[in-house]
Amino acid sequence: MNPVVTLGRKTVDLKFKALGLKIIQDIPTDDFNHILDFHLENGWIKTYEYDGFDAWIDYGKIKLSNAGRKMKFEWDNWSEGEISGKAKDI
Repeated sequence: MNPVVTLGRKTVDLKFKALGLKIIQDIPTDDFNHILDFHLENGWIKTYEYDGFDAWIDYGKIKLSNAGRKMKFEWDNWSEGEISGKAKDI
């Protein structure tokens, strides 16, 4: 992997850890969709959805909230799904 990308990911990981956040990367698309559907069916509300011309073809993003808690679901066709939010919610 590119050293710059590796350094960038490590920096983000440290920031997330310091703020009590968690990020899960490289989630297969089917699993990502099941996890997203599960949250939507269990009280999480969609507060944002990316709607660009390439939405859910090349890139997708949804932000959810529930009782002041927030999670972000991102997907692209290269690395597939990524979920981020507070560690206790992930």
